Amino acid sequence: MSVKLKDILEGIKYDSDDDLSRIRINDIVVDSRSAGKGSLFVAIKGYSVDGHEFIGDVIKAGAGTIVAQNDFKSPEGIVKILVTDTRKALSVMAANFYSHPSDKLKVVGITGTNGKTTVTYLLESIIRASGQKAGVIGTVNYRVGKKSIPALNTTPGTLQLQSLFSSFVREGASCAVMEVSSHSLDQGRVGRILLDAAIITNVTPDHLDYHKTEGNYFKAKTKLLGMLKKGGFAILNADDKRVASLGRSCRSKCLTYGIEKRADVSASGLDLSSSASSFTVTAPEYRLKLQSALIGRHNVSNILAALAAAHVLKIDQAAIKKGIESFRSVPGRLEAVRAGQPFRVFVDFAHTEDALLNVLTILRKIASKRIITIFGCGGDRDRTKRPRMGRLACEMSDAVFLTSDNPRFEDPAGIISEVESDIKGKFSNYYIEPDRKDAIVKALGMARKSDIVLIAGKGHERYQIIGNRKIPFDDRRVAKSILAFSGKKGRPC
Repeated sequence: MSVKLKDILEGIKYDSDDDLSRIRINDIVVDSRSAGKGSLFVAIKGYSVDGHEFIGDVIKAGAGTIVAQNDFKSPEGIVKILVTDTRKALSVMAANFYSHPSDKLKVVGITGTNGKTTVTYLLESIIRASGQKAGVIGTVNYRVGKKSIPALNTTPGTLQLQSLFSSFVREGASCAVMEVSSHSLDQGRVGRILLDAAIITNVTPDHLDYHKTEGNYFKAKTKLLGMLKKGGFAILNADDKRVASLGRSCRSKCLTYGIEKRADVSASGLDLSSSASSFTVTAPEYRLKLQSALIGRHNVSNILAALAAAHVLKIDQAAIKKGIESFRSVPGRLEAVRAGQPFRVFVDFAHTEDALLNVLTILRKIASKRIITIFGCGGDRDRTKRPRMGRLACEMSDAVFLTSDNPRFEDPAGIISEVESDIKGKFSNYYIEPDRKDAIVKALGMARKSDIVLIAGKGHERYQIIGNRKIPFDDRRVAKSILAFSGKKGRPC
């Protein structure tokens, strides 16, 4: 792939003393290690690393064109382009390089503390049932059709994002559904992408290690509405007071959804069991009776969000019904682990207070005996939620194992101590086991007939992050292995 430099810079204010008219670019890079002959290197001043410090390495690697916001001494033959803000310029350059692929798709963006992943899977199923193909960008993976790659971030960087949209177009997709994280909105990673629908599911405290205050976090989430194209729809959860309030100031068209509050898309007659959810949806132009394999009130809300987006995409009722009712489960979201054991085991991604509350509320309603919960809190992340999650787990479980969950550069014992700070001396139903595998072994060993074991926090993840290393660890596989070896002597592998 080769693109004229002048075309890549279209729409950007820049200074350069070089003749750019005949230069062609093979790729745009922000990582100096990826630079080579024909590369355009964009020096991004990041939060821990400044790309300007690697300009010398990039030149040695053969890249002949450099975009920077800080002036630098360039040797002869190197094309220097100066801009005010390289991060903002990168969004424009990436879109230009890939010929604005998102403009060729109907795009739905979803943000919120919880529910994003489930809504993307549901909407993908509805789109597929309508005979169309959707590309999906989210926490579990990035996929289109039968092709998928593991996700490194919920929302990838600007360059990868535009590359993914380009691949969606090549693969014949008509729609793109993407989770949009608060970090990506705050950092401008999703610039130059316009949405047909912007869904905000809910906002509860999270990522305060980055955003510092709940107000900053909420403000970052609301930036999604600024990405709507002319005629696009804001889709807001009426049951979340702060999210619903955005409808009063939203300049775009607005659709609300909800169970408790009056909404444009609502659910009534809920029949929630341990194996299915049945309810009737009232939408602007129809009523529809639905049954879903997803359980819990929060999943009814997720279904309403997906249904509202399908309405914006003008998908008919038959496809909506088929897409919702044929969808079975989301990886790592209340995913059952079955190995013939006489009790139930679930793995769930719940790593926030609100998500853990939702999951334990569901399990408490279906539990005939004890609930045994295993969970930990991630290192180098929001510390304020740790004691609250510890208290919630102890209040709603019969037994709790506090363990490690991606400790990163923190001491696992220190994290557990913070989780324990609001339950020590108040609850006696918890145990401390820093080794996650040992915690799962002990919890499963404690379980008896008809108990429920919840392994929370990691869900679909297949690794444990310790320091800067990703060590293979999948809660589902570990639990299945332990269950398969139960009754035998020796430690399960």
